[in-house]
Amino acid sequence: MKLTARQIEILKLIIDRYTFTAEPVSSKELVQKFLPDLSSATIRNEMATLEKFGFLEKTHTSSGRVPSIKGYKYYEQNILQPELSANIKNQLSKVFANRNLSIDSIIDQSVSIMNEVLKLPSIVTKFNSKDLLKRFDLIQLSDDSAMVLIVTSNGMVNKNTIKFDKKQQLQDISTCIRVFNDRLVDTPLDEVQSKLSVIKEIIRNKVHEYEFCLQEIIKKIFSSNEISVPQTNVYGTKWLTTQPEFKNIDKLKNILTMLEDSNIWKHISYNQQNEGKTKITFGDEIGANGVSVASTMINYNNQKHQLSVVGPTRMNYAEVKGILKFIKDEIEKIDSK
Repeated sequence: MKLTARQIEILKLIIDRYTFTAEPVSSKELVQKFLPDLSSATIRNEMATLEKFGFLEKTHTSSGRVPSIKGYKYYEQNILQPELSANIKNQLSKVFANRNLSIDSIIDQSVSIMNEVLKLPSIVTKFNSKDLLKRFDLIQLSDDSAMVLIVTSNGMVNKNTIKFDKKQQLQDISTCIRVFNDRLVDTPLDEVQSKLSVIKEIIRNKVHEYEFCLQEIIKKIFSSNEISVPQTNVYGTKWLTTQPEFKNIDKLKNILTMLEDSNIWKHISYNQQNEGKTKITFGDEIGANGVSVASTMINYNNQKHQLSVVGPTRMNYAEVKGILKFIKDEIEKIDSK
């Protein structure tokens, strides 16, 4: 949807102001502090239009407006420019200048600085992409279900339950497992996806119900990095209590549970590896309303580290993106030397 220059300016001002105050923004406030050349009536009309388009929402407790998820998404895609203050840049640059630090120490210290500046928690997810697939096993659980076990070289065991309607489908599952063991054992995890096209054609010629095998076995096991078990570390959870959105104990419990849910980080990382850039994941995409995740994928020495910042939907995306981009660029610069 195309907005006018004035509507874009007003949307940006409301998002910036709401980020700073956590309070609904009124037309009177915009006139007094930012747009003295416009009348309150003009701004109210523009705000009403933005609300009609779904970019703003009206609260029950105030005459002001707050950004909607749609408004935030438009802002992130069309308006946002990453920002990095000289102070933060100097603090982070001192970390990168210390050549005696390991990459893990550099990340730890960078995250500590980022947490202090943003007053938000962070997640570092390390993907052991050079681990190998070692074995696939099949265990029949009942007349209509079986479990596929995947063992990797780091000793992790991944379990997937497969439902089937008839004996022929169980035979097809067994056939798939034999092909996986023949073709994928000792394959590095980060090379599995590139081998799947060949695997699919082999299975197509060996099974009776290929669509069943594709949807219920191949995609279920491989499409969302299910075989990869990342190492996840949470930093700075203490900052959650400084955010007004999380003063409610139930909301705080929900976000703490989310921080420990490895499936969410695998989902975000899968989408991020497809897009290859710093990404904002809004709460409606991961079943966590009122929460957003800003994340970037760092490639260093053939290993992937996903660095994420978790906060309320009104977090300062420009500052968050600026810091994440700087950390990513500096670490990958070290790797290229």
